[in-house]
Amino acid sequence: MDAEMIILCDGVVIPQSKKEIDGGVAIAGGHILRIGARAELSDYLGVDTEVVEYHNSTLFTFDRTNTEGDANIAVVAGNMKHHGHGDLKKTVGLRFLMYHGDVVIQKEL
Repeated sequence: MDAEMIILCDGVVIPQSKKEIDGGVAIAGGHILRIGARAELSDYLGVDTEVVEYHNSTLFTFDRTNTEGDANIAVVAGNMKHHGHGDLKKTVGLRFLMYHGDVVIQKEL
C-alpha cells in the first residue's frame, strides 16, 4: 500500500522500546502504516506520496491505544540528537501535529 504522506526526521522515538532512530513514519488514511528507518519506508513510496523532511527535529507518536488506530504524531523542533543520554531537555517549537488522523499543524521548512 502506498502512503499518502511520509514524514522524515533526524530523530524518531520508537514508542515500544523508547529507542531513537534516524527515519520517519508512513501514513495513509489517517493511520500509521510503518514507523522505521528511511530504507524501510521506501516500500510505501508512491507517485502521489507527499514526503516532508524536518531537520533538527524529533518525531513522537502518542496515544496509540485508541481503538481506531488513528495517527497521533508530533514533530518538535530544536532537539539535538541525544543518542539515549537522558530525556529531551527542551522543546522549542511544534512543526507538525496529526491528531485522530487529521493534520492540525504543518510547517514545512
